[in-house]
Amino acid sequence: MEEKIKTVEQKTQVENSACGCGSGGCGSHSHGHSHHHAHGEMEMPVRFQILRKGDRVVEFGSGTGNDCLAAAQVVGPTGKVIGIEISEKNLNISREYVDKLRISNVEFRQGDIQNAPLPKEYADIVFANCVFNLQQNKQKVADEMYRVTDHHGLVCISDFVTIQPVPEALKKDGGELAGCIAGAENIEDFIEYFRKTGFVNLEVVEMNKVHLPDDIFKKHLTEEQVENYKSINSDEGIFSITLVGEKPETCSAETCCCNPDKHKN
Repeated sequence: MEEKIKTVEQKTQVENSACGCGSGGCGSHSHGHSHHHAHGEMEMPVRFQILRKGDRVVEFGSGTGNDCLAAAQVVGPTGKVIGIEISEKNLNISREYVDKLRISNVEFRQGDIQNAPLPKEYADIVFANCVFNLQQNKQKVADEMYRVTDHHGLVCISDFVTIQPVPEALKKDGGELAGCIAGAENIEDFIEYFRKTGFVNLEVVEMNKVHLPDDIFKKHLTEEQVENYKSINSDEGIFSITLVGEKPETCSAETCCCNPDKHKN
């Protein structure tokens, strides 16, 4: 995300919990974690806080691999991180980093995240950062995340949403700075993709209001609306969120990742 896009004072954050499902987390990741940080210590993004030593982690849309390399340090040599990326150019950059740093627990695979090149129930954690909104078939991507996630595993999605309607032209202009802003949907619709495919205990664990450049705001909004879009006390505007959910121990017929008809009703 370019520096021109800024998140202003945090509007909502679940304290002392990596995934907002209780004091310790979700499912099999509810033990052995501490998410308290010493005074003055920089807090890691939530997608790294929920990782444990030995976890199998998959990133959908790994770009040039920075998040995968960071995750690899957290899960350690007994863990494994796989990045799925469609761009050959990004993959080459990622693999150069791996070779240069001599990291043995990271692998990058070329593929479409609507049909991830991984077996079902592979990952303890599946995450995506500013990628989901770029997809034409968001439900199919959510379905793939569900298929790849193991039972009691977690999905962690960071992207942009709205609460109140936002002019499409404003989102389009914002998308020139960060493409995933253009695909921002209402927060309830965003969550529904993951609820519909079968994830449970879905929680928004971080929410920040996004401050676009004033010239973009003023191009599409009245003076009063601009103030509301900037105010953390208003539901108007664009928000950056992190959503975390858990794959349950068992799947129903409607959520079974092997059922091609699960969304036809």
